[in-house]
Amino acid sequence: MTVTATRFIPPYLPKKETYKPTHPGLFVIEFGSEEDYSSCLRTERSFSKGEVICPIINTLPGIKKYSSVQVLPDPPISSSQDPAKPRHIELQSDLLYVNHSCDPNVAFEVPDEGEWKVRALKNLGVGEIMTFAYFSTEWDMDQPFECKCGASTCLGFVNGAKHIPAEVLARYQLNEHIVALKADQVAKSQAQASVKKSVVESSSLAQGIAA
Repeated sequence: MTVTATRFIPPYLPKKETYKPTHPGLFVIEFGSEEDYSSCLRTERSFSKGEVICPIINTLPGIKKYSSVQVLPDPPISSSQDPAKPRHIELQSDLLYVNHSCDPNVAFEVPDEGEWKVRALKNLGVGEIMTFAYFSTEWDMDQPFECKCGASTCLGFVNGAKHIPAEVLARYQLNEHIVALKADQVAKSQAQASVKKSVVESSSLAQGIAA
């Protein structure tokens, strides 16, 4: 029996022929090929650096997929965190078409407490393509990819903040769940290094006594 994999289809996936912008006057989808994910989102007006472009609302609980946005540590890193809360969401708006760049011009702000919003990281003119750093929300991506953003700071391969050194991530605006996950990862790595060092020192001492 042959099993055919089913391609995941996001809950919001407009067709060019029937498309109606979800945020008219703010931004609009420029449709490209579905095969190479070349569609993008362009501004319809200018935005100043630091300006809130729009709130992130009307989302659906999701699971880790190429179209989802991570909003909490996955898995939880603290016993105080409710394991029943969705770790990922699906966007039901044109924001789904904000592509990645290693030199992003917008940020998705998804705090554990408070309003979710999209904020301009740079001054944006009319008709500019909106981009954000996927690893500012994603820890370990469902669908990693070779990045061709063209930025001088391009990382080359994007697979989530888990795989990016802390000193590189420090250059970006990150969400609190990514900061927490990286801090936890670094602490565990340092603890393991300390244990390894102790074992090596103990072994060397034992060998010296035996000699």
